[in-house]
Amino acid sequence: MSVDIVVYVVLGVAAIVYAVVLNTIGGKKFADDYTWASVVIGTGLVLAALWFIIPMEYWLKVVVAFVVAGIPMVARSLLSKAKKSQSRSLS
Repeated sequence: MSVDIVVYVVLGVAAIVYAVVLNTIGGKKFADDYTWASVVIGTGLVLAALWFIIPMEYWLKVVVAFVVAGIPMVARSLLSKAKKSQSRSLS
């Protein structure tokens, strides 16, 4: 069995476990309260798997691309959450 197949199987199992965890009461609350973090964790699973199957040079480029694209999205999510929290405290 090739390393790629093993990595894909492990990734699939990890994704299933993560989905099951996110479907628990605590997981649902976490995903609702910290959507950005649940996406970052899922992306981290994929990046961890890719580390084993693509050359380091390409892996680093993929990671940088995700970080560059992800920072504004996470920042928007955090700012939105802070604004909601602030408006609730003023009500």
